[in-house]
Amino acid sequence: MLALLSSLPIIAMQSEGAEQRRASEADTVSNADPMPRLFAEFQALLDRHAAAIVTRDGIEAALVDRIGWPRVALPGGSNSEPGYAAELTEIARAVPPGRRRQRLEQRLRRRQRRWDEATATVGLAEADLHEATLDGAVLASAQALLATPAWTFHALVLKLLVLLSVHAPGPAYDETSPWRELRLILADLGRITASEGAVR
Repeated sequence: MLALLSSLPIIAMQSEGAEQRRASEADTVSNADPMPRLFAEFQALLDRHAAAIVTRDGIEAALVDRIGWPRVALPGGSNSEPGYAAELTEIARAVPPGRRRQRLEQRLRRRQRRWDEATATVGLAEADLHEATLDGAVLASAQALLATPAWTFHALVLKLLVLLSVHAPGPAYDETSPWRELRLILADLGRITASEGAVR
């Protein structure tokens, strides 16, 4: 947000002086604007990250089909939905001390060992690392773009798109502040940019 706000004085000065600027100067600024290139790099990394998630989830789904999740069923009443534990602490909370708890803990440890051994053979750990590395690259690319001064309304639109795609918490928050307002500003800038393009 601070990066966006810091760009506003530059954009305001550009807007005020747009009619006085010579065409050759405008071409020079346009050619020097790094924002389209930075956005293209960001989008490419975002696409690669999405593909890495699909690959990683596919590996995990195949592993679950083969050996199941590393969890155990918890005892429950006749009318209750079956519960599961994937951690020893969950077993301890649900089952009193005694042989039943010990058996469940031993079963969970065996399933966790089996899961860990299987993940090493199918490449899930490597897929996790690849996805996490690309996620870090996406965030670094977004930070570089947001820290770059915007010289055009189109560049500011790209900044807002990146800001929303990286930091917005999800569709459930689209109608909450400040995400609703940022999307409205993005729509406003999109209309201004479109109308300027039509005039030219």
